[in-house]
Amino acid sequence: MQELELDYKERLQAVAEVIQGSDELAVYLEEETPELYKALQEAYEPLIAEIYDEVAQNHPLQLIPLETILLNPFFEGLFLPRILGYSVLRGELNEQIKYARPQEHFKEVLVAIANSANFDVIKQRIGQTVQLGFSLSSDIWIASLLDRIENKKVKSFLQSMILDRFRDAKERESFYHRYKKQYSHYNYLTCVFPMTTGELKVEYETLRAFLLNRMTQGLGHENYSAEILDMLHRKEFYREVEFLELLSIIANFISLGNKGDETIAQVLKEVRSATFNHLYFNFLKKSYKEGIRFGAKADLRFSSLVDKSVSDDLSRYYKLLETIHAKGFVHEDTIDAVGAFYSQHEGMSVNNECLRLNLLQQFRHVMENLTEPEYPSYFELSRTFAVYMNIFDQAAFNQELESMSMDYVKKLLAFYKDKRSKEYQDVKKFVSSAFTEYEFLTEKEVIDLFKIKRKPKTEA
Repeated sequence: MQELELDYKERLQAVAEVIQGSDELAVYLEEETPELYKALQEAYEPLIAEIYDEVAQNHPLQLIPLETILLNPFFEGLFLPRILGYSVLRGELNEQIKYARPQEHFKEVLVAIANSANFDVIKQRIGQTVQLGFSLSSDIWIASLLDRIENKKVKSFLQSMILDRFRDAKERESFYHRYKKQYSHYNYLTCVFPMTTGELKVEYETLRAFLLNRMTQGLGHENYSAEILDMLHRKEFYREVEFLELLSIIANFISLGNKGDETIAQVLKEVRSATFNHLYFNFLKKSYKEGIRFGAKADLRFSSLVDKSVSDDLSRYYKLLETIHAKGFVHEDTIDAVGAFYSQHEGMSVNNECLRLNLLQQFRHVMENLTEPEYPSYFELSRTFAVYMNIFDQAAFNQELESMSMDYVKKLLAFYKDKRSKEYQDVKKFVSSAFTEYEFLTEKEVIDLFKIKRKPKTEA
């Protein structure tokens, strides 16, 4: 965590002064109606949101200090419902769909709302959030929070947010995912970089989620590169599984400049062993299955950092990926290299599974970007699919290719609706032949796919 920069503090102070001197606040204080508070929100929450979004994008380790400042009564509770939602969603969940550790910042924000002079209007925007936060928290934690609330009316409202149906783990999980979707377009994650092995164990899940989220959104890492480097230099971490996974994420996705990348390469050299290689391939497998996109940039970045003069599975895998990205997966040399690598391991080995999943990512990327007029390219590409299906001889791999192919064919049929057109007939002819050969469809399923659906007769 970092202290909030002075510039942001001054800008927030200026917003607070504008709010306190505004006509909207003066009018609201006279009548205190929900409609007038909404007018206050519409006028000044965008100013707070602008600062918040800037900090979240460029200085995410400063978010908690920023949110703490916004708890000041001078902000009249504006933006607090949003912050309350952020605090609920940041918490790490365990297998029982409960918080893995108490969420003190959630408590801090909720107590500030409970003590706000504007609680009666703010409570209309926090019901779902409090229900979720309470359902994920322990009864002891909730009781401790309620003990801090002196206003009986406020306490009664909060007690009414404890719902029995969320004692069921499946209900909690469903509610959590529904609620989280509402915040999918917001940037609010932050983290604490560990300084001890104990902190590493505690902060690992949150830090992993934070780094992957920043990577997925294409956000920079410059503001906390010093914290990353500090963590990489802590040799007491090097045998910890949590550190090795964080190292894997950093090595694939986060550039720290020339000197920083030299540090990453050195750490990889020091931790490298049969144990690390096993953990690393399992990291790849899990990441591929979670839909984390690697691609040439990440593959070649990691390959440049790892010492390939060492003769082991890690070197062989990345030498193969270099060939795939240099020549393309349709090239004969690539196909031969894939076959040679694959034959050196058991079919269900983690090494081979990573290779299959990596290629599926590449195939999916191509398929998702194929337009309808490019269907002849798909015809050619499918022949390459068939070659890899023959190499791997694995049902799950074939099913993924079938799913991609069917999605694209349905896209073509929706685009080429004239059944007499050359394009439609090209697609029909190809699917009728190739899809039965690849065992994507039976002959009957092909007939059903292209069957003309007759319109129901209307009575005269």
